[in-house]
Amino acid sequence: MFVIGLSMGRTVLAESELTIGRIDIPSFRWGRQIATFEVTSNSDWMKFITVETEIRFKGSYLNPERIVHTHYPLEPGQSRILTPQIDVPGNYGKAVLSIRLYDVIDTLDAILPGQQVFEQPFHLTFHIPDKVASYFQEKVLLPPMVVNNPIWDNEFAHLLPLLLNEGKSIGEIASMTESDTGFVQSVIDRMIEKGFLEIGKDSIAVPNFPVFSVKQAEETKKLVEKYSDQFAELILANMENFHAVRDSLVEVRALTSDSNDFLHGGTVLYRPFPVISGLLLWYRLGQAFITGREPLTVFSGTDPCNALIGKYMYAVHGGDIFNGHHYYNLMRTGKRLDITYGDSIPEIICAENFTARIRLRERVDYRPAAGYIPELFTVSAKLVRPVLAALSQDSDKIIYGVRDGLIAISASYGHEQVTVAERYWFWNQFATRTLDKLVKKGVIDRRGNGQYKFTVSQ
Repeated sequence: MFVIGLSMGRTVLAESELTIGRIDIPSFRWGRQIATFEVTSNSDWMKFITVETEIRFKGSYLNPERIVHTHYPLEPGQSRILTPQIDVPGNYGKAVLSIRLYDVIDTLDAILPGQQVFEQPFHLTFHIPDKVASYFQEKVLLPPMVVNNPIWDNEFAHLLPLLLNEGKSIGEIASMTESDTGFVQSVIDRMIEKGFLEIGKDSIAVPNFPVFSVKQAEETKKLVEKYSDQFAELILANMENFHAVRDSLVEVRALTSDSNDFLHGGTVLYRPFPVISGLLLWYRLGQAFITGREPLTVFSGTDPCNALIGKYMYAVHGGDIFNGHHYYNLMRTGKRLDITYGDSIPEIICAENFTARIRLRERVDYRPAAGYIPELFTVSAKLVRPVLAALSQDSDKIIYGVRDGLIAISASYGHEQVTVAERYWFWNQFATRTLDKLVKKGVIDRRGNGQYKFTVSQ
């Protein structure tokens, strides 16, 4: 399954007070592993040693990384066997495992580069076994942000729902992937704990979210293309209505004539791209199609780092062309709505301990990476409502056609109903294709980086 290339250790500081022995790692397989080596203190002072194990993958489409810290006291002149933990995620491709030692003052302090006294890298290659190679001819993709969760940031986790959907046992999955049954069981247990899997008949775990095959994805894409063409043409035809309603709001002084008055709740109406992309396609029509009158709060009770999105979860086997790339995050605070929207899925920076914080029911801190900071808009729902109605005039026939087509496709693949997750999957494709076509036709011009935050007052 893997090939190992070893680089000998090196001393980072010129005058080290530690002697480090040969590092022994019994197994480089997926899961929790242990390194063993001896460290001797040559100092007259008490020392505190932090061992960092870091593994970084360069996979075919996922690049997980894991960092584990363990801490050891070391008395003057003492020799001690250290056994730091290594967490190897279930991924294929090339990886670099680095084992580093830091001579720290206090194990509670942040590690500083100048405290590093030793590093040894291992260069690894994890090959895709023949028994699962056919599954990797196409990607398995998940909803926006879900791969930020360490459960889903690796290729084995994406493969697992397909195998479980086929009724494969833990032993069969371990054999096919050339991994340990203990590793497979541990991944399944974590997914059950987080509500992604449930125990079905014959005590076999099964996904509790829809898994769409390549064939179903292909049929659905045809539906997306047909009706997104029609909808793009409809919006083009309704742009005259858009301008007429906006002008009428200015005439009655409900809307400011200053297009740069960013504090006014209607100024966004002078920015057609954010209006059509975030407010029309998602705030108005997306919610109506996916959840009806219920707010489209995909990340309610979670966050984009953990992304435990419950009823909105799905997996699609078929690659990027079968998955939309819009991001929509609505949060309600009293009568105010905070909507973060992106015409591409933004990169975010999560706090290092975000998985622990959600377990403690604490707020998780995250921020957009450089290049994805959203433009801010203050929005009055009362002012934008008539404009959105004008843009979507005569859209009912298209929406009904979409619903009928999606119901027929879903039924042909044995689904008793079109779930919220399936509607969410479809709508993201539909909104993505519609917006792309409007830009390509020159109906609207993309604004900025395509990332916006709307603060909507009712």
